[in-house]
Amino acid sequence: MDEGGSTFAAGLCLEWKNLNYYVPEREENNYSFWQCCRTQRELQILNNVSGHMRTGDLVAILGCSGAGKTTLLAAISQRLRGNLTGEVVVNGVAMDRSEMIRISSFLPQFDINVQTFTAYEHLYFMSHFKMHRKTSRSEKRQRVDDLLLAVGLRNVAHTRIQQMSGGERKRLSLAEELITDPPFIFCDEPTTGLDSYNAFTVIKTLRHLCTRHRILDKSLTSLYGEDSFSSPSGDCSPSSSIEMDILESDLPSLKALNNSPNGRFKKAIICSIHQPTSDIFQLFTHIVLMDAGNLIYQGRTEDAMEFFNTLGHSMPSNCNPADFYLKTISDSHTDKNDGAMIKDKYNLHTMGLYNNSWLLPKPYSGEYLTSMKKFKKIWWPFQVYFLLMRFVIEDTRNLRQGLISTGLFMITSVTLAIMYSGVADMSQTSIQDIGGSMFMLSSEMIFTFSYGITYVFPGALPILRREVGEGTYSLSAYFVAVVLSFLPMAFFKSYLFFSVVYGSIFYKRGLMLFLTMGLSLSLSAVAATGYGLFLSTIFETEKMATECAAPFDLLFLIFGGAYYNVDSIPFLKYFSLFFYSNESLMYSFWIDVENIDCPKNQGHPCIKNGLEVLNRGSFRTTDDTFWLDCMGLVFVGMVFNIIAYCFVKKYIRRSGYY
Repeated sequence: MDEGGSTFAAGLCLEWKNLNYYVPEREENNYSFWQCCRTQRELQILNNVSGHMRTGDLVAILGCSGAGKTTLLAAISQRLRGNLTGEVVVNGVAMDRSEMIRISSFLPQFDINVQTFTAYEHLYFMSHFKMHRKTSRSEKRQRVDDLLLAVGLRNVAHTRIQQMSGGERKRLSLAEELITDPPFIFCDEPTTGLDSYNAFTVIKTLRHLCTRHRILDKSLTSLYGEDSFSSPSGDCSPSSSIEMDILESDLPSLKALNNSPNGRFKKAIICSIHQPTSDIFQLFTHIVLMDAGNLIYQGRTEDAMEFFNTLGHSMPSNCNPADFYLKTISDSHTDKNDGAMIKDKYNLHTMGLYNNSWLLPKPYSGEYLTSMKKFKKIWWPFQVYFLLMRFVIEDTRNLRQGLISTGLFMITSVTLAIMYSGVADMSQTSIQDIGGSMFMLSSEMIFTFSYGITYVFPGALPILRREVGEGTYSLSAYFVAVVLSFLPMAFFKSYLFFSVVYGSIFYKRGLMLFLTMGLSLSLSAVAATGYGLFLSTIFETEKMATECAAPFDLLFLIFGGAYYNVDSIPFLKYFSLFFYSNESLMYSFWIDVENIDCPKNQGHPCIKNGLEVLNRGSFRTTDDTFWLDCMGLVFVGMVFNIIAYCFVKKYIRRSGYY
């Protein structure tokens, strides 16, 4: 057994002291750049809450709606952002956010996964990020197999998440959190949306994780051998002695739960839970009762009844204890004397609870934390690679939707080809027609790709907030992977779109013009993806992005050169991706045109060649114009992407991770 890891993890004790949390009285607008700096009143959500738990404990946080259950859970786990005061320590060693995230897992109330992945694919994907960078692929696959067996998902291992039941998704989320085998697990409403059977199954799995040390010693040694389930020494103060019946069907999963080198120690799990049934309630070793941000009771489950009895509250027969406790607390709101008595009684009950005599020496947890700090996650380029592969797989699983969008895109291409067919005869009247077709090509490409991805970050924010907040990968790796995932499709769709138009209108000009104009449209699409990401991050919702993008579109279109002479706006035009796209297309087409038919009886000035067409439109005509425009499109796209990255980073920091 690893002396720096699992031996010490068996006796870790988590304590939280004087936690206070404040939020603004009025909800902060996410669009903070529109707000003036002002001081708001704050509401206190947590009021001087203290407590502790240790490995072997399964703790339930109970309370009415708005009691602060989830807030307390997030505060203890250090997943909470904002005005939080207090201290969280492990065996006397203060924990900062990064350290707490490393030694714990947080199971959110609602499953946040890529729905098109199978259960096996999801766990295997997450194993690359959550296991040490030197872990072999075979070890990762073995770990995934063990976890699927442990949580009872072996039969649905290759079923897509979107087709799994609510209980199966909960157990899959739990399996994901067990990849790193953390000593502390925080579960936010793990039974939400589940029927009584599935809810009981989930909580029973959690109980196995907490008490398996005792269970395995008593029940499994005779079946699997003493060496298979060796017990680490140095445990914390004895946990609850509540025993649990072991069914024969549980034995394979219990063995799988202990099938990793560091998986043979008990865990401490704390759950916020809403109205548990009586059989679920009995699985918890300890409970925490909350009311309006105040701690009402914390202690062993069986001692809670005695606590309320001393207050003169007796539980009726055949009553769910959880319902009785919550009803008693709720009724105390109407009787201020009763409510004050409950709080005073608890203060007396906890006067000697937080002395440090029961804690292990600081070096004990220090050695464990040192071993945890040696963990090295995969390199940044590999983070980008695996995230990129996830996007590719997700797109291939949504192939039908992609084909439909491509088909609609091609309908537009066919429409343009029909409308502008026959305009390339190099006459005076065709000059305006060709210019219009060029601007339509660039506009269609830019609008299609920019508005087609405004959904990206609004839809991805829940997963992004969670996985970046957990330190699974860096935000920069995710953003780069998103940008790279659009590049192949930008080039493919651009050339596919242009091939129809070119084959109908400009086919006589040869292959080289097709390649250069196609490259210009492709880079326009790449720049447009940056513009679309900019819109999706600055406005944060798809609806706001599409509705508020009109002023930006108007300015960029005016600066593009089709509706306004660009000589009148010599500097502003360089901010417009429409300008670079339109100029590069016009330059590619007209620069080699040496003769344009000029009728003798024409009543207006005659334009004789392509150079005059470019000069009349105030476009540049130097030899490096095309490549300067290409570089301009790349630069504008990079600027948009950088701004988008800054906005999404700011949003995640401001809104938190849960």
